[in-house]
Amino acid sequence: MTFDYSKELINDYEKLIENDRGYDVIIYAGEDKVEIRAHSLILCIRSQYFRSAFSNKWANKEDGKFIFNKPNISPQILEIILR
Repeated sequence: MTFDYSKELINDYEKLIENDRGYDVIIYAGEDKVEIRAHSLILCIRSQYFRSAFSNKWANKEDGKFIFNKPNISPQILEIILR
């Protein structure tokens, strides 16, 4: 017997994005610097870009949170990418 947990897993990821608890990354997106919060562990698992960013210390760290400034990407597009 096999179970398909993919839909449940996707729902759990959505909850992490929507919930402010436990985040350790702040991305300021767009010219208006919209603040988007995320989790470094998930970003590293899902993205080579973020694996490199964290391992090479591209991101600044302030008050225990990684800070990325991305004025050249719209907040809406970044939200879609994170989902």
